[in-house]
Amino acid sequence: MKYIKHIFSYSILLLTCVAFAQKSQVKKADKKFENLAYIDALEIYESVANKGYEDEDLYKRLADAYYFNANYVEASKWYNKLFSLNSNTSPEYNFRYGQTLKAIGNYSDADKILSNFYKSKGQDYINSGEYLNDIEKSSNRYLIDTVGFNTKYSDYPAFYTKDILYLASASTSAKETPWNKEPTSDVFSMSNSELKELVGDVNTKYNEGSIAITKDGNTMYFTRNNYTNNKLRKDANKTIRLKLYKAQLTDGKWENVIELPFNSDDYSVGHPALSLDESKLYFVSDMQSNGNKGGTDIYEVELFDDGGYGVPFNMVGFNTVGNEMFPFIADNGSFFFSSNGHQSNLGGLDVYRSTTNENGVYGKVNNIGKPINSAMDDFAFVIDTQSKTGYFSTNRNGTRSDDVYSFKEDENYKVPCIVSLRGFVRDKKTGDILENALVSIIDNNNNIVTQKIVPTGWYDFGEMDCEKVKFVRAEKNDYLTGEEFVDTSKGGSINTDILLDPRKMEIATGTDIGLLLNPIYFNLDKHNIRPDAGIELQKIVEIMRKNPSIKIDVRSHTDSRANDAYNMALSNRRAKSTISYLVKNGISRSRLTGKGYGESQLINGCSNGIKCIEARHQDNRRSEFIIVK
Repeated sequence: MKYIKHIFSYSILLLTCVAFAQKSQVKKADKKFENLAYIDALEIYESVANKGYEDEDLYKRLADAYYFNANYVEASKWYNKLFSLNSNTSPEYNFRYGQTLKAIGNYSDADKILSNFYKSKGQDYINSGEYLNDIEKSSNRYLIDTVGFNTKYSDYPAFYTKDILYLASASTSAKETPWNKEPTSDVFSMSNSELKELVGDVNTKYNEGSIAITKDGNTMYFTRNNYTNNKLRKDANKTIRLKLYKAQLTDGKWENVIELPFNSDDYSVGHPALSLDESKLYFVSDMQSNGNKGGTDIYEVELFDDGGYGVPFNMVGFNTVGNEMFPFIADNGSFFFSSNGHQSNLGGLDVYRSTTNENGVYGKVNNIGKPINSAMDDFAFVIDTQSKTGYFSTNRNGTRSDDVYSFKEDENYKVPCIVSLRGFVRDKKTGDILENALVSIIDNNNNIVTQKIVPTGWYDFGEMDCEKVKFVRAEKNDYLTGEEFVDTSKGGSINTDILLDPRKMEIATGTDIGLLLNPIYFNLDKHNIRPDAGIELQKIVEIMRKNPSIKIDVRSHTDSRANDAYNMALSNRRAKSTISYLVKNGISRSRLTGKGYGESQLINGCSNGIKCIEARHQDNRRSEFIIVK
């Protein structure tokens, strides 16, 4: 299986392979390396290196031989020696070294190395402290276990239906894969604990791998080495690539094998998956066109009723500068795949999940967490969502090669509450959409979680943790700030339009210029001015400077959810703090009066003992700045 998993990367590898001339032993190893005979090459390279021979290209090949054979612990050792000789090596080595550092649990050093890689690609890097915390929140949904049908060679799920698990495992052929000296792989089916080789023309003496079968059970798409009609083909570098094929089930045999039209001798195509309605085929390729983002990408192609195919296009929302592979569409439409290129990654290949939005388009990608994912390669995830059971493969500690694990959902697992927020910013009077507004998500502590300018007036923050969302706020020049409470208790997709009033306010006695501000928030049981409140109070300072004759009465109010005396005292302290802030910023105290009113002037019916939603209580927790002269 390692051949199937890593052959895609060979074209990139060739760009960094420099022939040695110093020693005949190394030349011999180079030849084996270029023919993907990594096991043979490793013995020679290590023998030379252990005799004290230091060379940048030698370390590259040693590290790469281990890396592409999924031995990340040994690869890390040799990448470390490489970077000790030359820390300014090409970007792909920063990526590989960073991945191996994750595999040994050294996330702090991985951050340093990978930040350099993503910087070279013009991308920001997410620190591990942030994404590891998010992964932890998605973890522990499944309970995993070993299975009894693993061999000493590479085994992995090839496809899964409710009744049958298909496996890719070592064939009975005497032919070996030069990559790792393992037998080539065939596809098997397992039903009622009985493993059977597929009958027909699918399996050959070369490698077969991931498959997809239509719901009627009569058509199979499958991965194979470039071996058609008993003829083996190679690319210009003498590499045997992967191709996709289709077979039909006739009288219990898989026959009539044909190549798919978008295959090529020059790049690999494999790992098929079908959409629920079987109108689309997904696959993996390292083709250097159609929007390839680097390494292997996932593509989508339309399947026509007449048996024809559309033009493959890149699923850019899934793909990265690393490798994406092993797509699988679950029976509820969830899209699973493995990747080592997403920054939210424990190491090696991790399994990710995406679901469709209201328009039927796959959206945000999420790491499904531990224990499915580990610091090593975790891939070929397949699941039956009805029984909440499935399988995946991994080369984590304790495995002999790539081993299959089973899993089931933990009955005590509580699915995290996820909410998707979207909507338009509109003029409250006309209903017109307002472009280029600033929209912010506010949490329970009245902090800004995230914000962005929305050029078209449409905001969409994707999936977020329900606990991080309380309000959606919109701001735009010449409009009063608008804020909407969001009930996220049930999660899901929430559409909320934010309506803004035009900012037209007469400077006259009795006017509350506090309406020009965002809400003035205080921390729970506190009266000191927070930085975000300071920003709003600077607007009051500016108004009073431009209008030196006006005087203002500062009035602080609370909601009813504490005793009356406590609320009165707290609001008085907050009013005094607000006045002190204005004085410190240059406003004469003679122009300011104020006091707290506690819960004595509620503007709605949310008084003691009355149950109200948070938004109604928030209406009462207000600060007023009334012009008294």
